[in-house]
Amino acid sequence: MHTRHCLDKKQSRALIRELVEAGEIVYTYEHGRTFLEVSYQRPVRVSQRLVLKPPRCSYRRRPGEVVVQIQAGASFGAGRHPTTRLALRAIDALFAPGAAVEKTSGGRVLDIGTGTGVLVIAAVLLGAERGLGLDIDACARAEAAVNVAANGLDDRITISDQAVEVLEQQFSLIMANLRYPSLIRLAPVIERLGAEPAALVLSGIRQSEQRQVLDAYAARGFAPSWKQTEQGWGAVVLQNQAAF
Repeated sequence: MHTRHCLDKKQSRALIRELVEAGEIVYTYEHGRTFLEVSYQRPVRVSQRLVLKPPRCSYRRRPGEVVVQIQAGASFGAGRHPTTRLALRAIDALFAPGAAVEKTSGGRVLDIGTGTGVLVIAAVLLGAERGLGLDIDACARAEAAVNVAANGLDDRITISDQAVEVLEQQFSLIMANLRYPSLIRLAPVIERLGAEPAALVLSGIRQSEQRQVLDAYAARGFAPSWKQTEQGWGAVVLQNQAAF
């Protein structure tokens, strides 16, 4: 950093210390190494309209913004990982005024492997009528329920341990931030659960895996309408033919 911004090492250390003390960045220890990253213990913008905010942190919402209150815990989906941010950007794009899938407003949304519940919460705050978040992990379900309540959505979002394979209702938007093998395995289930028209937000895909995922869903009538990558990860929006 000091060479890129023409700072000496002493100035760089002082700047890092100031940013850490201000809560802008934090030290994280993972997989045997320590690194600096953006702190999500403060309000952080993750897309054009979406801002993630810890419940006890004050934030003055600007016109047009949608603020999602998320308490980080043991579950995945607090915004730190690129796949979460990519999925949130995809959802934001789907509900943008004039977007091809703006018609998902007023529909039901499904979040497979909901974790903290951030994706289903964001979708409902952006315009979906009701949401269902599924997770097999009891800790994730408990944390997601807390986050749903923090956003005042108890009457519109259900968090459940129900297996996705046994669902019978259909959804106008299905979201899955899962790894490649799960996305491929669930393709026939997701096709069955998709309404006409339906949109899918799929994240958790390595760039090298994207072609296989697109091919698997193309065989089931879904075509890509949005793609984005970050740090080697990718997310896509797919729509069935009735959506075009």
